Parts: sequence; structure tokens; C-alpha cells
Amino acid sequence: MHVITSCLDGPPPVPAAPGAPMDIKIHDANRDYVIVSWKPPNTTTEGPILGYFVDKCEVGTENWTQCNDHPIKICKYPVSGLFEGHSFYFRVRAVNSHGISKPSRMSDPITAMDPTEFERLHGRLDIVSYHDEVEAEGKPPGVPSGINASETDRTYVVLTVFFSFILCNSGAWQRVNTQVPIRSPRYAVFDLAEGKQYKFRVLSANIYGTSAPSEPTGPIQTQELKGVPSAPGQVIATRETDTSVLIQWAPPKEPNNLIGYYIDQCVQGSKNWTSANHKPHKNTKFVVSGLTTGETYMFRVQAINELGLSDESQESAPLTVKAALKLKLNTVLTATPSAPYNIALLYCDGHSMILNWKKPLRSGGAKIKEYYVDKRRRGTTMWREVHIPPITERVYKVENLTEGAVYQFQVYGANLAGLGPASKHSEDLTCDAWTMPEPEFINMCLQVPLCKSKNYVYLCIEGSQEVSCVVDEKSGDIVLSFESCQINEGSKFIWKKDYKEITDFSKGVVIKSEGIHSKLIFKNPDKEDFGTYSVSVTNTEGVSSSYTISNEELVKMLALSYDIRHPVIPLKSELAYKILERGRMRFWLQAEEISSNVTYKFFANNKELSGMAHDVATGIIEFIMDHFTEENEGTYTCQITDGGGKAQSSLVLIGNAFKAALAEADFQRREYIRVKEGPHFSEFLSLQIGDDCSVTLVCKVANLKKESVFHWFREDTEIIPDVKPDLGSGVCKLPIKEFSLKTAGIYKATISDDRGKDMSQINISGKASAAELVINCTATGIQLQCHMKYYTSEMNITWYHGETKLSHSDKIVIGGTPAMATMEVVEPVEKDKGKYSIVITDPENSHKRTLDLSGDDRGKVVGGLPDVVTIMEKKTLSLTCTVCGDPKPQVSWLKNGSEVEPDDQYVVSLDQGKFASLTIKGVSMEDSGRYTMIVQNKYGGESVDIVVSVYRHGEKIPEAKPTLTPKTIIPPKLPIEIPQPKTQPAPSAAPSTPSPAAPKAALGRGVKSPTPSRRK
Repeated sequence: MHVITSCLDGPPPVPAAPGAPMDIKIHDANRDYVIVSWKPPNTTTEGPILGYFVDKCEVGTENWTQCNDHPIKICKYPVSGLFEGHSFYFRVRAVNSHGISKPSRMSDPITAMDPTEFERLHGRLDIVSYHDEVEAEGKPPGVPSGINASETDRTYVVLTVFFSFILCNSGAWQRVNTQVPIRSPRYAVFDLAEGKQYKFRVLSANIYGTSAPSEPTGPIQTQELKGVPSAPGQVIATRETDTSVLIQWAPPKEPNNLIGYYIDQCVQGSKNWTSANHKPHKNTKFVVSGLTTGETYMFRVQAINELGLSDESQESAPLTVKAALKLKLNTVLTATPSAPYNIALLYCDGHSMILNWKKPLRSGGAKIKEYYVDKRRRGTTMWREVHIPPITERVYKVENLTEGAVYQFQVYGANLAGLGPASKHSEDLTCDAWTMPEPEFINMCLQVPLCKSKNYVYLCIEGSQEVSCVVDEKSGDIVLSFESCQINEGSKFIWKKDYKEITDFSKGVVIKSEGIHSKLIFKNPDKEDFGTYSVSVTNTEGVSSSYTISNEELVKMLALSYDIRHPVIPLKSELAYKILERGRMRFWLQAEEISSNVTYKFFANNKELSGMAHDVATGIIEFIMDHFTEENEGTYTCQITDGGGKAQSSLVLIGNAFKAALAEADFQRREYIRVKEGPHFSEFLSLQIGDDCSVTLVCKVANLKKESVFHWFREDTEIIPDVKPDLGSGVCKLPIKEFSLKTAGIYKATISDDRGKDMSQINISGKASAAELVINCTATGIQLQCHMKYYTSEMNITWYHGETKLSHSDKIVIGGTPAMATMEVVEPVEKDKGKYSIVITDPENSHKRTLDLSGDDRGKVVGGLPDVVTIMEKKTLSLTCTVCGDPKPQVSWLKNGSEVEPDDQYVVSLDQGKFASLTIKGVSMEDSGRYTMIVQNKYGGESVDIVVSVYRHGEKIPEAKPTLTPKTIIPPKLPIEIPQPKTQPAPSAAPSTPSPAAPKAALGRGVKSPTPSRRK
């Protein structure tokens, strides 16, 4: 077809060699040089292009010679050493590791000639002056003026001046043209350094001598290309017709002098990527045509500049090409429009013609979106396109014609269904300049649609009005639009859904009509809005049209509407970390732009942390972690909200990566202490319980001197111990003789001297705190565990089976530590089923936790899930396992503590009630994190964690070795309400100096157990 297909290159001379370059153009032709530019070919399956060779051929010969000895990497090259007055053709060949491409099409012939001579020959100079006409006899010429750079590139500058001149560049002034003075007021200075600044000056000369130098120009900097563009953004494919698809994409974040885009297509399941366009496309929308109806395709896009092609974008979601859109009007319409007609000449200036034509009589049931114009000389048979991008109006200026030549023209119309037939060619039109002035309405017609011109009006042909459906790019509203050229006084637009007039506007449906336009706007579109919408115009001869929104099309428009209304905040840098002085950890990311109203949240292993800060000027958001320890291994996530935009970035620190960060933090902390700090705590306060149930507070101090002083405090009241702290050993202890509620509270220790002061504190308030009961399977039976904050002598722990109090025996083993109470049923049998409870009492309150072991089959994870997954981006990840339970359990998934919402990328399934899976298509770095699968029925369930780490192509696969997390048992019903203890007087405010959290007390020897821990 004429517009939606392209002429493909023949096979390359060498297999896998690149295609031929395109669009050869000649710039700035002069007496001995020209500048040649071109566009690179698409490299869908071939290797990357290494460079280009430029060839020239003198007109009248067939002797092609190579202009450059080595391949050049950018798509522009100055060819020097031409002979003045001779004409040349140029062509370009591309090179990759497999070989050299076929040559491009040769350029139009160009003559090496002084630009002023060219203009004089073509009558474009009103006055031509030479040196000896304007200078006094016997004197050198005056000083040149008006020097400017009309073009700058990486390695050359084109200067424009007023007389013949000699050029010098900056530094120690250096003569540029040492051979022959230049007669032209333009001159290209080659072989300059890329990205450097130069100054230039000019001298004019005649037979009597040389003038003084002109004033130097200001600094002129040559261009510096930064590299190829970055990859285009997300690619979205939507149905267009039964053989075409509309794709859209986001432009690259770093365009770097972008030329256009190449689009590739591939049938799903194959790896045979083929090019959809053979010339760079400038817009971020493109219709891929010639597809097979019913076949499923994927698409990708590459950006291009003078240096070459970017990386490929992410592949689009697979899309099946389905039947073309059919609109219901009064009669059955064809898919493509009929031919335009009545091609007329509006104006001619001897080098261009302005043409006009009338719309096709039949639109084909869809709006005519584009027109294409061909031309040919009289007496020839070959038609040639006169423009590459299509035009949308029925007026077009055809340029670069030969004066006196006779031309014929033909026009095609195109709609959603494709290209219609060509019009009947125009009559013979001679390119002779009109003697009358150009009509005023011509400019108006070239700038606005003809039907809106006040001076020139065309009739609207019956059958050319159709309903269009779009998603507003600013508001995200879904809009049905209709334009009727047939409208009379008193006419009204009547909109209907499924042929019933729309009268309910409570759900955000709005009708706006003005003049010949009417719109049906969905302010709050939802999934129930699919159907057939029609509009009719009263008081006309039956003008009407309709549009059917399918369920599939509506889903895609809703997704696009959501994206517009909930934009993603672009990030310059993903979440990363930096280790600061004192071993503090700085987590940070940088957004492209944020406002002063930005909000954010920071999570460490699904726990929200406070204390983040941001800088609007730089877009940096950061969090400083003062103490980075072994407990901080895991996943970190930052969520940003700014207006309607959102963004999220995660960082996984596990395995070797975490160990390296922790080691560096420890080193920085020790180094700071060694060099800069005074007395300090090398180990903070902790609680130590001996075999005799004695309780002691212990800490270690370092970097002391004779004047260092140590103090103990309880609730800000100093304690004078019987034995003074042993500062010589660095270990300080405070025995608590009778540990009870009377001795509980906030204890603090300080160490100070003239260099500074350090403080550590610990809270042993004595308030009971217990978690829900959990199950732990042992080698001998089933163990119930209840984790506690700690245990005091006033607390009493009792276990129950139903209403029966349990005692320690060979069958029932009761034990634990100050941090956890345990009860184990050894070799359980049928009668051991039922409800088990633990009751913790103190002098003021009692706390009860219950777990049902009645034997009902709770939800369980049988197996199949890994603990950690590493995967390369753009791949598909499938997490699959087997679950069981009676009744059949429900399965849900979390990512970093937030529920996973199924969509086109995240697919959640539960097959036959026992095969659960989460599939993530086209994973990216943002998909890294901790995923949790929850399996649960009415009798309870369990959850398991999986750490996913995504790495980029070419990077070394990370060695992820997370700490294994046991399955978490979920109780069969909501947690029991725990009575809160009576309000105690608030302790005195702690000093403002922060103290690191005390490490957990080690279990085992030296830890008091609330109940016997060994069998009798």
C-alpha cells in the first residue's frame, strides 16, 4: 500500500551486515567543501553499527571514491577538497562487525560554488560589490565587521562575514586559511576540538594590502555530543484495525539531540524481531500496519541520534490483533474511504505549487485522519511521494519544483481501516509563476482548517461526520466527540447509550455542545461504561453516528486514564545508600523534580521509620540511620507522593552486600571513636540474669583517663552503689538485689570528662507484654511458644488444656526463658487435641493467650517456594507452590507489607484450590523486595517470606543469602483483646542525648527461666 508499507532493503552483501543509511542531505555547499548528513538504519537483528564511510562521485562519471579513511561514528561529515564549479553525488555506507552495508541512495547533485556566486547566478542578489569598487584607490580595505557563527558542530564552525577575509582562532592567534584568500562571506573552519571554546577574527585584503584585524568574536563553543539517547519509556499497544495496532511510548529522559525512533515488532513466543519502520519516526505515536488478524504481537522502541541507537525499551504487553472498528450509520459503509477528487491549483510562484482537493464522498465509517500526495512529470509513469509525514488538511504546498516543468498530482485518503484508492490525477499543471499577488486566503487555509476560514469555505460532504473516542491527555476523562457540518437553527445533539437517551448525569457524565461540536464526557469512567453510544442532530436530514466501546477497549482506556490521573514521579536515582562518619547509614534517592508539598514514607523490613528529610532544589530525599547493626539486614523501601504523582523505590541489602556494608559501617564507627571522641560506651546497658536469679545491669566503657567520672541513675535519681565502678577494667556493673516492680524503671549510666560525655539507658519498667501463641514442631512433639518482653518475680505463668491446669511432667514439658515461655506436648495423641491457653498474671493484671489445636485442617504451605530469588530485569518471574487446608484456603500476596493488586504485570492464581502462584511479567529493579504469601482458612493458616532481588543485564548475579525466616502460624481467629494495665505515672523525660538501643540479652547460661526448663 502507498503509506502504511515501506520499500525494504535488499539482502546485505554480507550476512548480518547493517542496512543502508537513509535521508542523505547536503548542507552548506561552498567552493571546496560540503557537509553531508544522514540518518542511521535500524538494527533489529544485526550487530551495532561501528561507523560510516562517505563516498563521492563527480556528475557525468561512474567513479565512486571514498572520502574518509576510517569509519566515522556520527551521522554528519564535512567533505573537503572539492573542485570549484564541479558537481558531485554523495552516498553513505554503514559498517558493523560483520561487514559493510549496501550504499544508501545517492544524494541530489550539488555544485561546489561560492554561495554569493550561486545567488548572483540565480538573481537573488540585488547589489554585487567588489573590493575595488568600495575602497579608495591605493589603500587597503577597511576592517571587516558583523562576524557570527551560522552553524556549530563537534569539530567545525561555519562563520559569516561581510568581505573577503583571513581567520584566526583564539589563544596565540593562528592563521586558518594560509593558502588562498576567500571571496565568499562564509567559511567553514574544520579540525576543531570537540566541546572547546574559540574566538575568531577576520582580515580583509586587496591589491594594496591587508586591513587591521576585526574585533574578535565572543567565545564560540563547538558541540559536544553526550552519547546515544537513553531508552524510551513504557510502550503501550492498543487495537487500531484488524491489521494494525497503535503504539505509544514515553520519550527518553536523556534525548541528546534526538532524531527519531525505530519501532520493532515480534510475534509472541518467537524471537524474530522485525522492523516496523525503515525511516526514523519523530512522534511518540505510531501505527504498525500489515499485521495478521488474530495473531498476538509485542512491540519495542529505540531512540536514535547522530551517534546511533539507544537501548531497546521494555517490551509492550502482548496484544492480539482483532477485527477492525465498524461504525453504524444509516447505511452499510466500506472499511476504507473513497478517493478524494477535484484537485485544484490555488497558487504557483515558479518553485512551488499550493494544491487543494475535496474530501472523499464516503468516509468508510471512520474519520479521515490523513492525506498523502504524489507527483510525477508529464509523460512519465513513476509516481513519487512529495512528503513523508502525512498531512491532515486539504491544502498542501508542494515545494522544490522545477520552473516551467509540467506536473500531475494524485491524492489518497486514510482512516482507521487503512488507505483508500488514489484520486484521479490532476490535469497538467505548469510550474510558472503567477503574476497576480498571492491570495490572502491561501495563508489562512495553510494555518487553520478550511471549514473555519472566513474567506474560503468548503462544503461538508454527507457521510463525513463520525464519532471519535479519546482519553483526554490532561484530565484523563474519556471523551466521545462529534462534529456535524449540517446544522440548522434549533438543531440539538441527542446522545444515547444502547439506543436509549442519556438522562442520568449523577455518575459524572457530562454533555457539552457548542456550535457544530458536541462532546459526551465521562468524568468518572468505570468498567460499566462499555456499550454502543450514538448521537443524532435534530432538525437535519437524519445526521447521526455511533461508536461502540468494547469491554477490552474500555479496560485499556481506563488504564490510560488512571496513568494520566496518577502520574509516576520520575526518578534520577533509585534508592541507594552511603556510609557516613560514625558508621551512620544514609539512604537516599533523587527525583527529577519535587514540590514543597511532597510527602514520603520510609520502610525497613516492612516497619515504617520516621526522620526523613528532603531538598526541593535538588529533589533529594534522605534518611539517616544512626546505628546500622546485624538486625538491619533486609529490604528498604521509600514511597513518595507529590500532588497526583507517586513513586516507589526499594533497596535489598542481604547476603554479601549487607555484610560488606556492615563491615564498612563498623570500621567507620571505630575510626571515629579512635580519632575524635572522648569517653564513650563500647557496649551499652544490658540486663544480665545469673543462675541464682540475681539481676545485674552491665555496660562497658572505653577511651578513659584518670579524670573520667562514671554515674548510675534510676528515674533521674543518682544511685550510689556499694562498690564503685571498675573503670580500670572498663566493665561497670550495678547489682539489683531484689528485682521487682518496686525496683523497675528507667536506668541510666553516664561517663564524662573534660572531652565530653556519653550516656546509655535501659527501660525495665516491669510491664508484662506477651505475643500470640505460635506453634513450633520439635523432634519429640509440638511446642507452643509465647514471646515476652521479660519476666519478673511478681509474674506467675500458668498453662491450661481446655479448663485443666497443666503441670510439668514427662508428657507436658513447661520451660522457657525471660523472653519466651514454652510448653511442649511430647508424642501427642488424639486426646491431646483442643484449646491450649497461657495465663500471665502480675499484682495488677492478668493476660491470656489461646491457640486451638482441635485437629481441624488450617491453611498450610506444603512446599515449592524458595527463600530467595535472583532474576535479571525484563524476565518473567513465577513464584509457585502447593497449599492445602480443609476447607480450601484463601491465598493472598504482599510486597513489602502492602497487598499485591493483580493487573497485567502481576498475575495471581489459585488452581484447583492447591496450586498457588504469583507471576510478575517483565520484572524491573522496582520489583525487588520481600514478598509474603499468606494461606488461611477459618481454622488459621501460615505465611512465608521470599526475598526477590532483580539485577541488570550484564551485571554479576548477586549472591543473596538471607537469614531463613520460619513459617509464621496464623491463629484461627482475631487476636484476643488484652486488658491494658492501669495507667502508671509517666517517668521523667529522658535526656535529649540519644542512646542506641541496648542489645538483646543472650539466652542460655546466666538467664533466668520463669518455669522449669528441663524434664524431671
